[in-house]
Amino acid sequence: MNLIRTCFFYTIFYSWTTIFFIVFSPVKFFSRKFVLKLSKFWTASVIKLTKVILKINYQIIGLENIPKKKFFLLVSNHQCAWETFFYSFFFNNSIFILKKELKKVPLMSRYFKKLGFIFIERDKGFKSIKHIINSIKLAKRKGVKVIIIFPEGTRTPVNENGKINTGAFAIHKILKIPLLVVKHNAGKYWRNKKFIKIPGTIQMRIFPLIERAESKEFFIKKIEKLFY
Repeated sequence: MNLIRTCFFYTIFYSWTTIFFIVFSPVKFFSRKFVLKLSKFWTASVIKLTKVILKINYQIIGLENIPKKKFFLLVSNHQCAWETFFYSFFFNNSIFILKKELKKVPLMSRYFKKLGFIFIERDKGFKSIKHIINSIKLAKRKGVKVIIIFPEGTRTPVNENGKINTGAFAIHKILKIPLLVVKHNAGKYWRNKKFIKIPGTIQMRIFPLIERAESKEFFIKKIEKLFY
């Protein structure tokens, strides 16, 4: 049954996604506000399809910890594609900090550029951090409310510990942006690099806002404790 559900889901998903991005391909002629609405509509449709066809739902604990007015850095574990769809859908006017390889994703790359997604070039060290800091400042001036980063740097399987990178701490320290840490187990159901998805309810926990992480060591230990 799970195989049938998954096949049906991907048939609908790829057909709908291709049609959507072809119809709305002239992104450079759209305003950023309109592209935000398109992005939210598409990601909402993916979450809905996931719920209806794959029977993958979600439950959130700690909604009260989300700042209502503050600009913040969302620090999340990364297990699969589901959370990228979900965060775009759930957090209004948010953008991602992503690895530079994703800059070339067909169709979506134009949307990434228009929305102001920030791309990391890890081999450039300090120059990359400087680019990220300046990009975040610009994003904030444009009205972005949430910056999303995956400090593990890559997808980490369920029940495995990843390596926490310190880029998020550098952003936090330099720009004095509070950290909102989010943990989930989406990879348990939306299994990364495995075709068949498993029905179930994703558990997501939003922890209290961290206003100040005093040191890099504190940051790493804190994130590891919350993630793993």
